[in-house]
Amino acid sequence: MRRQPNVQPSNRKVTDDDRDGADTAPFNDSADAADNLSDDDEFLDDFVSGLGEDAVRIVGSLERVKDVYVACGRDNLLKAKFDKFLHLVASRRDGRRDDGRCFFLTGESGAGKTALARHLLAQYPNLQPRVQPWGKTCPVVSVTLKGPVIMKTLGHNILRGTGYPLVQDLEENKVWDMLPEQLHLRKVMLVHIDEPQHLLTETPTGKERKKVAKAFKGVMNDPTWPVSFLLTGMPNTTELARLDEQIERRGFQFPLVDVALPEERRLVVRILTEMASAVDIDVAGIVASDIPERVAHAAAYRYARIAQVVLAGIHEALVGEAAELTREHFATAFIEHSHARGNDDMNPFLAHDWVRLPPGAFIVKPD
Repeated sequence: MRRQPNVQPSNRKVTDDDRDGADTAPFNDSADAADNLSDDDEFLDDFVSGLGEDAVRIVGSLERVKDVYVACGRDNLLKAKFDKFLHLVASRRDGRRDDGRCFFLTGESGAGKTALARHLLAQYPNLQPRVQPWGKTCPVVSVTLKGPVIMKTLGHNILRGTGYPLVQDLEENKVWDMLPEQLHLRKVMLVHIDEPQHLLTETPTGKERKKVAKAFKGVMNDPTWPVSFLLTGMPNTTELARLDEQIERRGFQFPLVDVALPEERRLVVRILTEMASAVDIDVAGIVASDIPERVAHAAAYRYARIAQVVLAGIHEALVGEAAELTREHFATAFIEHSHARGNDDMNPFLAHDWVRLPPGAFIVKPD
């Protein structure tokens, strides 16, 4: 007899998936914004309810699994380096704030940059929005670039993040001239830009890229209120540092590397165990097998993709109301997300010689 997983609807927190557009949450202090969030939740709840009782159970369980964040050694290393970064950002020179700095958190797609950055920033109480006697402040403004973008659009998004009522299409120079004052008014210490490599896509020439570096440096070197940057993107994001000696000299680099097996098998097991335990699903059997190795291989040995593969397996278990996670759940999930249907030798959870398969390959190349 199948044991029902321990499930209950979650509070629908924002997940760690990448999002498009500007993240203006720190200064969404209007009643309209709160009403919109409430309306969104009500709409989603109503939508899920319309899918049936099974959907309510499954969606609520998936949300609980998605809320799990499994910290590891890189979190500690990043925190230690970011502490040093903040020491320099906050320390004064001759009684005035010193020039800003730039922290580069880089990695390939699926490395977990966005989730890692959000988890990092959440650990600093003084970086959270707060109400002061003179009004609301937020030391961090976050924006996410949604594909190729020009400097003017980036400036608009940062302004919106400060809560500035942008009612007209300001020219690029005007936007970047306004930024230091607006960032100062809100006491913004740090601008977090997610996926900044899209900015480089629209600035292919050396001259255009130096213009980008100059705009960043102008905000970092503002004499009244210098602001620093946290850039989370693909490895080529560091090109910004190579464009200007000051940015390079004042930069901190934290490249994310792939999960190494067998050395980090315990991490993959922890991800499996903690995510599954959120919905009371047993993983003892697969932990004792080679499934952790197969999961890592299917995920190209990248942290966030490993979590996604595990989520897909748990999803199959929830659909079948299974009390235990099995190889079949991962095999079926892989089929659902790939071209492996009818090609068991291409499925890393079914193939005997799975190591020969290209890591992370979900799509079969046409002949």
